[in-house]
Amino acid sequence: MADFYDELGRIAERGLGLWESPSVAIGVTRGGETVFSGAFGQRDAERGLAADSQTLYQIASCTKAFTATLAATLVDEGRLDWDAPVREYLPEVRFYDDYATRTVCMRDLLSHRTGLPRHEYSWYGTTYSREDIVNNLRYLEPNRPPRTTFQYNNQCYVLAGRVLERLSGESFEELLRTRILEPLGMSRTCFFIEDLEEDGNRAVGYGRPDGSDPVHGTTAVPYYRSVVESRQEGVGSPFAPAGCLSSCIDDLLVWARFHLGDTTEADRILSERALATLHAPQMLLDEPLDMPQPETAFHCYGLGWFVESYRGRTLIHHSGNIDGFSSFVGLVPELDLGVVACTNMNGSLLHVALAHEVFDHHLGTEGGDWVGRYHDYAVEKGERDRGRVSRLTGERAPGTKPSHALADYAGTYARPGYQPVSVALEGDALHLSFNGWRAPLRHFSYDTFIFDGVLGELPPGIPAHFHLAETGGAVDGLALPLHAEPDTDLVRFARLR
Repeated sequence: MADFYDELGRIAERGLGLWESPSVAIGVTRGGETVFSGAFGQRDAERGLAADSQTLYQIASCTKAFTATLAATLVDEGRLDWDAPVREYLPEVRFYDDYATRTVCMRDLLSHRTGLPRHEYSWYGTTYSREDIVNNLRYLEPNRPPRTTFQYNNQCYVLAGRVLERLSGESFEELLRTRILEPLGMSRTCFFIEDLEEDGNRAVGYGRPDGSDPVHGTTAVPYYRSVVESRQEGVGSPFAPAGCLSSCIDDLLVWARFHLGDTTEADRILSERALATLHAPQMLLDEPLDMPQPETAFHCYGLGWFVESYRGRTLIHHSGNIDGFSSFVGLVPELDLGVVACTNMNGSLLHVALAHEVFDHHLGTEGGDWVGRYHDYAVEKGERDRGRVSRLTGERAPGTKPSHALADYAGTYARPGYQPVSVALEGDALHLSFNGWRAPLRHFSYDTFIFDGVLGELPPGIPAHFHLAETGGAVDGLALPLHAEPDTDLVRFARLR
């Protein structure tokens, strides 16, 4: 066993170089005992500080399993029904269409089957509160009927958190602290960015200088923080139920053992039936969100967890990604095995690759070359994403110019559910501002311009299509490709002034 984890260290060090990443931390529990807990590389590259199993990383969407577990505690108490319409608990909630408003339930929210595409930029980078995000659901267009398609969606987890708050009369943060974190002794897991910033053993987040290159270059990035969040006022992050937590490997091992049924507190927190419901498939996926691989099959989503077959065994897992950080929690119940991993590199898959090396070891197989395969997949995906950007812009008509003077494009563009887009003429160039980000626009073809820089998580080259009024031909609209999923419409904004 020791020989394998010595080798895992060498694989991790190779991976850090290959991915040009600062650090990766990993923990393994089997049979209720910690088999390995440690880290490789630096939590702060500028100051040369090493990472360890107590280093805090943001775990992003791995928070979703905590939210689903909280919901299960209320189901156990008879205060929540998985399948009752959400509006029975929050009568003010409205979706874009009436059928969804009347029927969407907690099970739908937590298994990503509401018919809503991500609409990511209706919350990410905004100044919206938790209440605003829930209220704005009525303005966000679906592109599928409810319960027909898996569509990952963060706002629906925010709504789930609001249901829990309404039923309990407590904040999401207080619920999570008293019902899960404290009983499990997860003392280093925290909610607020201030808690993370004040901790003496925290990781600095890093990203890529070039948003179109997923594996080269390293630059420090600030922690993602909503202007609404305030520890002093007791106001948590608006998207907290979808991804607010920061944690360390040692705490996440406790979390893994809880879900494997290996903690004495498990029965006091949650019934065996409720735990089984969380881990049971609720929605089929057409294809995995992760790297396609012959080792996996039957891709599903439970409640806060992905569920699939891995080399013939059930694998329950979830990943997380937020500015500067990526995380992973994976469980193989048949082996009583849990693997947790974190890295302080935005969008990295190194930690997932190392987790797969651990799975294979305990399954008695080898030769997966997961670090190399995930690296190659990331490079190929980057190339596909660049191709997607080209497809979004369309063909460039040579020799064209804008139909109006550049000053005519300047103004404010708005639509319900999103914050306004501002376009300004500075010197001889247009600049677009949205959700606190700013990027110059470069003319591409006719009335299409492209971002000459990164806007949020959008790579360079994303188009901004200006529309003209049918009567008079004035610039009266703007359309942006803000959805990551295929078969979704452009997000259209109308000019205000």
